[in-house]
Amino acid sequence: MTAKFSVEPKDVFKTIESLLLRDGFDIVIDMERSKGSHIHDSASGADWLDFYTFFASSPFGMNHPKLETPEFKEKIFRAAINKVANSDIYTQEMAEFIKMFGEVAVPDGFKHTFFIDYGTLAVENTFKVAMDWKVSKLLAAGKVTKGDAYDGKVGTKIMHFNEAFHGRSGYTLSVTNTNDPNKHQRFAKFTDWPRVLNPKITFPLEDHIGEVEWLEAQSLKQIKHAIANDPNGIAAIIIETIQGEGGDNHFRTEYYQQLRQICDESDIMLIFDEVQCGMGITGKMWAWEHHAPVKPDIFSFGKKAQVCGLVAGPRVDEVEKNCFTVS
Repeated sequence: MTAKFSVEPKDVFKTIESLLLRDGFDIVIDMERSKGSHIHDSASGADWLDFYTFFASSPFGMNHPKLETPEFKEKIFRAAINKVANSDIYTQEMAEFIKMFGEVAVPDGFKHTFFIDYGTLAVENTFKVAMDWKVSKLLAAGKVTKGDAYDGKVGTKIMHFNEAFHGRSGYTLSVTNTNDPNKHQRFAKFTDWPRVLNPKITFPLEDHIGEVEWLEAQSLKQIKHAIANDPNGIAAIIIETIQGEGGDNHFRTEYYQQLRQICDESDIMLIFDEVQCGMGITGKMWAWEHHAPVKPDIFSFGKKAQVCGLVAGPRVDEVEKNCFTVS
């Protein structure tokens, strides 16, 4: 940055406040001196042990030595200074990333990917994939008119759970409902999208198994009731494999098996939101892999991947002209 626009550490807060709401931590991170799990505060001179990792987006910490090599810096610099429209113009760098991501992160049996900025947009696009799939099937079966299909009037509802956080924009505002109302109040929502009980585990599970099984039964009853009342209306059920902001809420494999069965029997897609809990943080690449043999039809990712997006399985190909074959 040229001297004209340089800002001293002591002036960072007031400079930001001149044009931007500053409601974060009172820390000015030294991007050069911070190393690994230790953050250096250039305003106070203090060093902080980082348990935050920027909402789980920095798994390697600051300035990891393997990201400091001249070869990596040269490649990342080219990508940083050239804003390529990757949806229309292709590069060797993009192809290398796709190859690596496919080999490292895409599970067997999944064949479609989509990449975008922001986790909330990744989730939103899982909805769009499911809506397109559901409405196309309804149209082919003669269960919806072309007019209603094109306007998304039927087959576009997303069933979701209490204490869910899926983002703060567009469609996701209709499914986010954690304790902080400032994140979702006063914004337009699809209030007819079904919201059901989240039968979270109370630990230790062996001491609360009866309670958890009762909650699961109530949740499944609500789900089946919503489907029975609107058999053509619901495109997908979405759940965070582990609910994050809602309270570190976990669910039993047996419950996920029931969700999988309901979705298969009802022509509904099962979506797992792994923006927070995916990319290896649970000991497997994806948290849902702990619940084998259950697999989602679509799952979203972000944060630790340094890019966001979705991965879809073969069920989407039940519709020949789907989101991944027609732009």
